[in-house]
Amino acid sequence: MKFLVDRPLGGLAKWLRFCGFDAALVRLAPDKPGIWPPPQPHTHLLTSQAACGRLGRPDLLILAAREPEGQLAEVFRCLDLSPRHLHPLSRCSHCNDPLTPLDRDLVQGRVPEHVFHYHRRFYECPRCHRIYWPGSHIQGIAATLRERLEELAGGG
Repeated sequence: MKFLVDRPLGGLAKWLRFCGFDAALVRLAPDKPGIWPPPQPHTHLLTSQAACGRLGRPDLLILAAREPEGQLAEVFRCLDLSPRHLHPLSRCSHCNDPLTPLDRDLVQGRVPEHVFHYHRRFYECPRCHRIYWPGSHIQGIAATLRERLEELAGGG
């Protein structure tokens, strides 16, 4: 599944990437539908601009929530997403590229010393070369995702 996310929803795009979804930022101008990407299978356009609704695109979701976590919950609810759809922390949260495993020996000097000694698995973005590892930030992201999924399961 792929998402084309309106630029003002950059925080949502980052959360979708945390979930493992391909989430590219685009400019969706309601007054310029001719420059919108054509509909594609398994691709959804996400915006908070109510004026875009008049275009009648079946691939368009207009989100009401103001904050990224609420928008993420809306997307999950509208598309009936569940944990089986997620591939957490498999994409670069900045570039959107899939992360590739990186040999531990290649990260020495590129990550803080304590990180190198404490962690065994590392991943790299092939575009921006950021290095990722399963640190404490993953627990926070996973907890937020778990909360959102539990809210949806409970009808919240």
